[in-house]
Amino acid sequence: MKLQGRYGMAVAIALLALSPNTVLTTAYSTLVPVVAADLHTSQLALQVAEGMSNAGLAAAAVVAAYLSQRFVQRYLFIGYELAFVLGSVLAAAAPGIELFFAGRVLQGVATGFMIVGALPVLVTRFGVGKLPLSVVVINVAIFGATTVGPLVAGPVAALGAWRLLFWLLAAVGALGLVAALLGYARFAPPDPGLRLAKLAVTLAAVATFLPFYATSVLMGTTFASAVFWVPFVVGLIGLVALIVIQYRAPDPTVPVKALSTQLPVTGTVVAMVGGAVFVAVLGLAQLFLSDVAGLGAVRAGSLFWPMPVGLVVAALIFGAIFRTRWLPVLVNAGLLALIAGAALLLWLDAADPAPIVLGASVLLGFGAGATVSPGLFLAAMGVPSSRLGRAFALVLLLRAESAYAVAPIVLYVAQSSPSLRGGIEVGLVAMICLAGLGLAAALAIPAVSGARLREPDLVAWLEEGRAALPTPTTAVHARPGRSDETAEPLVPRPRRRTPR
Repeated sequence: MKLQGRYGMAVAIALLALSPNTVLTTAYSTLVPVVAADLHTSQLALQVAEGMSNAGLAAAAVVAAYLSQRFVQRYLFIGYELAFVLGSVLAAAAPGIELFFAGRVLQGVATGFMIVGALPVLVTRFGVGKLPLSVVVINVAIFGATTVGPLVAGPVAALGAWRLLFWLLAAVGALGLVAALLGYARFAPPDPGLRLAKLAVTLAAVATFLPFYATSVLMGTTFASAVFWVPFVVGLIGLVALIVIQYRAPDPTVPVKALSTQLPVTGTVVAMVGGAVFVAVLGLAQLFLSDVAGLGAVRAGSLFWPMPVGLVVAALIFGAIFRTRWLPVLVNAGLLALIAGAALLLWLDAADPAPIVLGASVLLGFGAGATVSPGLFLAAMGVPSSRLGRAFALVLLLRAESAYAVAPIVLYVAQSSPSLRGGIEVGLVAMICLAGLGLAAALAIPAVSGARLREPDLVAWLEEGRAALPTPTTAVHARPGRSDETAEPLVPRPRRRTPR
């Protein structure tokens, strides 16, 4: 039976390709002491390896956006999956930090490539009827698997079995490679003559590797050190330059101009804030359990078991309402859940943290599932589906920048405080404020842009090359002299009563 191009194979490809690295991102911090002792290296070196892996994922998504337009995706994706397997084997068998570092970075780079190679295919090639299930799968694969990381990390760290974990990741990657060989369809690239925007790729690398390096070494230095602030500032300048240059480019690698209207801006803000708050709050909770409550890795990790439950609930709701007008309401509920989860953790008791952590875990899992992937799709529905891969690349880059720049800084501030518990509480309050600002933006941006809750036209999105929803000029009503025919009035007009 021919399996190429089958929907079930596309689902398997996405899950097997993206979930392994996603789980590892939140399991990694618990494993660092064990890996450092085994490899006879410093924990700082391992933190830098993780930072470079995350940077590689974000930068690779931008490169993959170009490659997907010019070359046959099937052959590229098989290469990406093979690279992930190789990276996992290198890390698992590493006798020292050098090969482990190379393997971990290769895992991140390969996953960044596979995100752009797997998700647009799953969304665009199987019709509107499959979209609700597809978005559930993507929610689990692209960010939801982070909720499983703490559960996996505890037993692995307690047994010292980190190499076994990496061998298992290699095995899952090998299954993904088999799935790609059997099921990834061959289809012609949309723009074989597209030229490589070398400046965009260079700036994407600068905008990811430099700030991620800076935040990775922060635990070994201070904010005042040039080792931190020089790469951090140069990286942010590179990010701004990338956005400005791509906005003005006639044929951009990432469609910044198309993503600058109301709907993509709102979705991107939600994805960035949701990812940053979740990763930071989870890190603060893990820090409390290990260093304040003194729990072992297994016990601490087991307290997060409700987090995947909350994620699955959010993912199922996402799929159920995807074809309705209520998606913006879901992302607002997700931000509220993150606020509630972080606020609940302020009441943690070192003597008995379990009840609070269990309750907060449900809220954090739901918040993660209701913000990151739904925000990504809000942004994507504001552009034609033919640009989906390139839109995903930019939003993923910005989401990674926020999550993996904010969380290390928050954790550094917490650990540098005279009182660790007080520092953790300061970090939680900061994340509550950040999520609150994100919620305010998610409500205000549509309001001042004249947006209304509407049912998306998914047929036009997938088949006619149009956006799924109207997306007015961002904040058009707050910009004197600007108008947009797709924008509704700032104050809704009262409905006229029809005479009887």
